Amino acid sequence: MSKNVIMQQPGAPLPPGAPVEFMPAMQTIAGVPPGLEYLTLIDKLVIQQKKSLLEAVTSWEVTNKYAIYNAAAQQVYWAYEESGCCMRQCCANARGFTLHIVDNYQKEVLTIRRPFKCCACGNCCACCLPCQSEITVESPPGNVIGIVREQFGCCSFQLSVLNADESHEDLKISGPNMCSFNWCCNCCSDKVFEILAPATNQPIGTIRKKWTGAVKEIFTDADNFVAEFPLDLEVKVKATLLAATFLVDFLAFENNEQNGGGGGG
Repeated sequence: MSKNVIMQQPGAPLPPGAPVEFMPAMQTIAGVPPGLEYLTLIDKLVIQQKKSLLEAVTSWEVTNKYAIYNAAAQQVYWAYEESGCCMRQCCANARGFTLHIVDNYQKEVLTIRRPFKCCACGNCCACCLPCQSEITVESPPGNVIGIVREQFGCCSFQLSVLNADESHEDLKISGPNMCSFNWCCNCCSDKVFEILAPATNQPIGTIRKKWTGAVKEIFTDADNFVAEFPLDLEVKVKATLLAATFLVDFLAFENNEQNGGGGGG
């Protein structure tokens, strides 16, 4: 990998603060989808949702945008939502969308699709396929590499991370109980979703929603997440876990009114 760091990307939306370091491109690796080579080297990603002034002062729902960093605060990818205006305003966090993840050269490396399901009303209702929120993960666009599907959970979010043809459950994701003392009374703390090995149900990583401060949590939908996973995890599974972080955001934190102002996202 080149030691040169890209300090500027014309035309790309930049996060606050300058200069911003961008990861350079890597050489292709056999068996790894183009643009995902860097995921082979890391065990941690930081996902920062970009706040919207319009959402801060009105209830108007805008498309989500995210910057994705490595542990050294170098930007690895940029993600932006594509969805209909009426879908965003009327369906809120239940909306269907396509999320495009591009590298620092504006090449799309991941496409995440979430279909709208009118009866997908949350974890307690996710008892059958038509009621389960799900996303498909494609890399390159058009080639499915994984699926993340909501499972039934009593007041907690339970997700299955599946391979492309759904023949194997690679991982599970288990969220905190939203009806518990921990969720309600520790509203000013991180929320941790455990990544579990299906065979043993033992934690092997986490998706952590970071507490960003009272003002930001109450008045904006912008969230920060940290996803940590084993370094030797297969790269397509790492990419699907990254996609799962966005589904966690939508399911658990997207609707401020629903979450009493403490969720954000």
